[in-house]
Amino acid sequence: MRHPLSTPKWTLPEGTTLSRMTREALLRTIEANAAKLDGEWSDAVNRGTLDLLSADDAQRISEDVFTRFQEIEGRRFFAGCEIAARERPDLYVLRSEAQPLEERTDWPEGVVADGDNVFEHEDVTGRVLVVREVSEVDRLMREGVPEGTIGVIDDAGGTMTAPILEEFDAVLCLAGTVRSHLGIIAREFGVPVLMGVRLARPLEDGEEVTVAYSTEAQNVDAYYGEEAKPRAEVRITGGRSA
Repeated sequence: MRHPLSTPKWTLPEGTTLSRMTREALLRTIEANAAKLDGEWSDAVNRGTLDLLSADDAQRISEDVFTRFQEIEGRRFFAGCEIAARERPDLYVLRSEAQPLEERTDWPEGVVADGDNVFEHEDVTGRVLVVREVSEVDRLMREGVPEGTIGVIDDAGGTMTAPILEEFDAVLCLAGTVRSHLGIIAREFGVPVLMGVRLARPLEDGEEVTVAYSTEAQNVDAYYGEEAKPRAEVRITGGRSA
């Protein structure tokens, strides 16, 4: 068993403030608890009496991280799906309700969003369907996703929309990176998807858009300092369906 304060196996920087704050709080607690152990590290391991992170520690860390996160970011945590926001509105908010619009002054005419392309595919034109609630997924499972639908979702985890993912012509996700779970399973299903989509304005159900999935796929190393590929654009190409 490796010492908990040894050089970590993974040394890439965290992609978010939350992950960095959580890691730092965990390591501080483990370091303090490890310092209280009697004798050598190997002896403590062999005795099986390690208590490097208790339930009380975890509760305290979560409360502290949330408090400091709100001070830094000025918002609650983004919820993976609406059930978290409904059950714990003190902790969670839907990304689509709290994520600011992209403050660009150079949006090309007709472009309403852009995002990181997971894999290259021909451009897709379709009607927007915003999916935020489990009840909506349940309805689509029973009734089917209309042909020509481009799903717009909050959750990069992909768990909520996995049962209907294959039925979308394409997907736009407001969260995550091309390494996120949704990006991975969408690639396996062959469903073109943009991750980390930035909006010039909210997308509305029924409006027709064309997404430039033919844009070169984003390099995963771009999130760690390497040069990023151009983001794929989303253009309005028609009005809302009746």
